[in-house]
Amino acid sequence: MKSDTPKVLHPVGGQPMLYHILATLKTMGCGQVCVVTAPNMGDVRATLGNAIDHAIQETPLGTAHAVLSAESYIKENQDPILVLYGDTPLIEAETLWLMLEALEHNHLVVLGMHRTDPKSYGRIFADETGRINRIVEAKDATLEERSHTLCNSGVMLIRHEVCLPLLKKVSNHNANKEFYLTDLIELGNQAGYQSKVIIRHYDELRGVNTRQDLSEVEHVFQDRKREEFMKLGVTLVDPSTVYFSFDTKIGPDVVIEPFVTVGPGTVIEKGVTLKSFTVIEGSHIQENAVIGPFARLRPGTKVGEKAKIGNFVEIKKSTLDKGAKVSHLSYIGDATIGENTNIGAGTITCNYDGFSKHETRLGKNVFVGSNTSLVAPLVVEDNAILGAGSVVTENVSKDSLVIARAPQQNIPQGASKFRDKRKK
Repeated sequence: MKSDTPKVLHPVGGQPMLYHILATLKTMGCGQVCVVTAPNMGDVRATLGNAIDHAIQETPLGTAHAVLSAESYIKENQDPILVLYGDTPLIEAETLWLMLEALEHNHLVVLGMHRTDPKSYGRIFADETGRINRIVEAKDATLEERSHTLCNSGVMLIRHEVCLPLLKKVSNHNANKEFYLTDLIELGNQAGYQSKVIIRHYDELRGVNTRQDLSEVEHVFQDRKREEFMKLGVTLVDPSTVYFSFDTKIGPDVVIEPFVTVGPGTVIEKGVTLKSFTVIEGSHIQENAVIGPFARLRPGTKVGEKAKIGNFVEIKKSTLDKGAKVSHLSYIGDATIGENTNIGAGTITCNYDGFSKHETRLGKNVFVGSNTSLVAPLVVEDNAILGAGSVVTENVSKDSLVIARAPQQNIPQGASKFRDKRKK
């Protein structure tokens, strides 16, 4: 990946790849997980914390050796051992359930996929019933074997009672001098155990080794999300231009125009319209609000029913109540905007003094004229009117009219005098 970030922590849909797998296991009710890492992968262990078990593979001696590094964990648990990979984030719970069903009549179950360009994938050789005869790693395969298109994803489910005995029989007599997990199949066959392949689509099983791979996995993830939301009643005018996050929640009858990006932590209720070139993250948008075009909603933003955020407006950590409007060219930060309050063009909340952030609170039915600066901390009560171009530094009481700008001076012939002076 050519990165300081460990590969499995690179994001897909705004979430580290490894977290996708853990989330899938959680939906299945899998309460016990052990993550095997290398000694230098402290960032991964620190990110995951103590909520799951950890094992360290001291030297990179192959996939079987990696699983054997978790020997103490395997001994402690009597359930089947499911081996997954941190860089294969798109595997679905439905597929893992199929593997569990197949394990009822088998000792080992492997996930396979057909590839017309198998490249470095190991090849699975199985009969027409799916029983596996052997798996050959690409580097050890003959030219004829490499023409085989059924490939090994690496994902394997193993009955607990056969897992450790087979792992301890694996040797490293191969081109890479590594201990391969795939050798469990041949060793199992020799011991009279049954092995089966479950075949799934490549998009679900593709792994990530490069930035190009990461972009392809992101593409698959986004297509899944787009299809999911359209089935739930969301209109995507141009689906391929809209991007979602792993935790995006959207209600029915939402309309999303082209080139919209929805970041993590966002809830969009029914009837909302998101206009083009809008970016949203960490926000909650209530029913029938209209956002954009060219709007940016930053984390901590809550937009009320029928509120409007217009073009070139940035909202940060603020609440806009029902019917509030910030129609154009404004910045609202650390603020509460009351019902039906209207914010004129060019208005900003001056929420930062160089040391601390301060709050601005506007009541109901407040009218803020264009090009107004609201210097926080500030409270403006209901029904007040703030004149255009004002710099408001003091609290404003209910129904007040505020004009806070320098008086205008009109100097007769002043323009001519100014030009003559400049020419000299």
